[in-house]
Amino acid sequence: MKKHLLTLLLAVFASTAFGQSYVSISAINDVSPSDLATCNDTSAYLGQTIITRGVVVTPGWASEVASGSVTGGQRPFIFIQDTAAGGQSSPWAGIEVMGVYSASNGSLQVPSTFNQVLPGDIVEIKGLVGEYNGSNQLSLVDANSFSIVSTTTDPVVSDTISLGDLNDNQQVNQLTTGEQYEGSFVTLENLTVTSVIQFSGNRVSFNVADANGNVINVSDRFLAQKLSSHSTVNPNSPQTQGSFVPPVPGTFLNSLSGVVRHDANGCTGDNGRGYEINPFDSLHYNVGYAPPYIANFERDPSVPTSNQDVEIVCNITDYDGTVDSVCIAWTADNALSIANMPKYAFPLSAGTTDEYEYEIPAQTDGSTVRYYIYAVDNDGNESWYPTKPTTQALPNIEFYTVRDNGMLVYDIQYTMDPFGDSPLETQEVTVKGVVTASTKIGDLGYLYIQDETGSAWSGIWCVGIGLNQFYRNEEVEVTGVVEEYYGMTRLNVTSANKTGNLGTVSATVLDPSDSASYANFGWEPYESMFIRYEQPNGKLHISQTNLGFGDYAVSSSNTAAVSHSGRVLAGRQSTTAYSSLDVQLVTDTSYSSLDGEMNVTPVVVSDTMTFDAIEGILYFGFSNYRLIPRNNNDFIGANVTLDSITVANSPISVVELAQMNVAYYPNPVNDQLTVQAPMDGMLVIYNSAGKRVLGERFSQESNVDVSALPNGLYLLSLEGSKGQFLTRISVQH
Repeated sequence: MKKHLLTLLLAVFASTAFGQSYVSISAINDVSPSDLATCNDTSAYLGQTIITRGVVVTPGWASEVASGSVTGGQRPFIFIQDTAAGGQSSPWAGIEVMGVYSASNGSLQVPSTFNQVLPGDIVEIKGLVGEYNGSNQLSLVDANSFSIVSTTTDPVVSDTISLGDLNDNQQVNQLTTGEQYEGSFVTLENLTVTSVIQFSGNRVSFNVADANGNVINVSDRFLAQKLSSHSTVNPNSPQTQGSFVPPVPGTFLNSLSGVVRHDANGCTGDNGRGYEINPFDSLHYNVGYAPPYIANFERDPSVPTSNQDVEIVCNITDYDGTVDSVCIAWTADNALSIANMPKYAFPLSAGTTDEYEYEIPAQTDGSTVRYYIYAVDNDGNESWYPTKPTTQALPNIEFYTVRDNGMLVYDIQYTMDPFGDSPLETQEVTVKGVVTASTKIGDLGYLYIQDETGSAWSGIWCVGIGLNQFYRNEEVEVTGVVEEYYGMTRLNVTSANKTGNLGTVSATVLDPSDSASYANFGWEPYESMFIRYEQPNGKLHISQTNLGFGDYAVSSSNTAAVSHSGRVLAGRQSTTAYSSLDVQLVTDTSYSSLDGEMNVTPVVVSDTMTFDAIEGILYFGFSNYRLIPRNNNDFIGANVTLDSITVANSPISVVELAQMNVAYYPNPVNDQLTVQAPMDGMLVIYNSAGKRVLGERFSQESNVDVSALPNGLYLLSLEGSKGQFLTRISVQH
């Protein structure tokens, strides 16, 4: 009776509030079975501004989503459910609300009461119906769009459902049965943790499966699943740090509760994780039993020399019993399978109850040592480090490479991790590399370095302090902490110096039309490397003129599908985009002043544009690889006129050709120029406007075909370990 009276009162109030019609949450969410059967889960109210009321499910203080664009640094969210449902969660009744509005000065603000709401509060919202990655979401219209109007004494209770209603055994969303629970507070029962996923920003999620193998991701939108390394951003949080301890694969959960969000995949055409569940209270994780927990792992040194032993230390405890035995398997024999790696006892450290210590003896220079740790408790429950997903017969492994001459960028980037994370994540490292992109005027605006003679896995993005001093082609030595930034490995630099040497890095060629080469993260080895998009049998064409957020794409034809095209990004510098402001070719002229002030006049790309090649840095973000040209000069053989960009050269070892034993003839030249020099490096010819017109690897001697160059004066540049050598040549046909 109490619930019906509450509903009646709210309905009466709704008829006059704001002078607008009231729309129930259930009406916003409802989608017909026929639409769901054809993979259409779109709300009938999408894009409309409505007024609704709901019972608060998640407390305002629990939301933990950081945002640099919102005043205060937090972008808060709550979940509410239809007042007709009262406190009992039910199908179609739940929705997510983003507590941010745009103020008159353009700043993003949070209403003062948004983080203060508690479960059972009844709130009124004037909001825009939107969707994010397939999940319905209300966003506030203005400062007066959110208010607490009442409270219900009915307890907020979850709805117990089957995991198979949400996702299948491939974690693909089941729209016909799962969409009704999007935004709802649910409980799943009898689950096993199959994998734990550590990712950037001190965050963790994990996957669980039911007895039928159906899988769902358990995500960390709330304080309940924030690690102890996470500093809270919610001003109303009862804690300053997180306190969540991630489970071990194999942990059995009697039940798991939380709110359901949608990260669309499957027939929707998106590449998300399906429906996911977000616990918002520590009591939502009801653990039945757990294997030993391996934590606080350390390896010293990270990259040893051939005369250094490697110390392995970790803590191992058991949630519901005692640790029975521990061993470590390791080998320096690359031909040995994981199954046949020899195992050794991993003993307790003297005077401790849970710290284990082992030394791997020194190995020869260049050796790669693979290893994993295995523990079993008194109940026979097993666990592995780094991890062993329950779907795998063998554990994942960690590794290191012995280097007598110091670490390479390769050692930071090369990974055997199934999620692509660096084996040195969170560790401080010192490494040398040659600058391929710099912060100098006319360049990319960000520092990238690369192993000079490296191929795959040899480039890395550097952020931090002291990076503005470096020029392209300089060898630098940097010290910093390895980070994973939304899937992109980078080095947060604390100190950096020039070695006094120059180097040359040649672009690695990728065919953007070869979809097989970058499907399933096939381009991961080339992340942060100096790359050239080139089509082996012809020119590159603009195939997609606007893929959103500044991306366009090139391929072998202007009609190629995005799945057979390589993305390009330019004209944006923000907290989520790190491209050049010295590239004219963009998707929209608005980028002239949006996300940074462009230094060149924007030119909107069209499908009539062609190129011989495009060079730049390969970047990964938002589930896609994209090439980031450094400036206009990286567009080679374009059929559109672009401004020439000048980038300052390093002052190190700039020597005139007259001072070196270098020959170049004939000069003037008609069709073929012969260049001889006691060095290896890169030969480049620039026109009078400073634009590169020819470039190739050079070793002692080269015959350069200049027959296609117009008559005129050109600058010949040889760059190598001995310096940069410059002279002028004349082309006369």
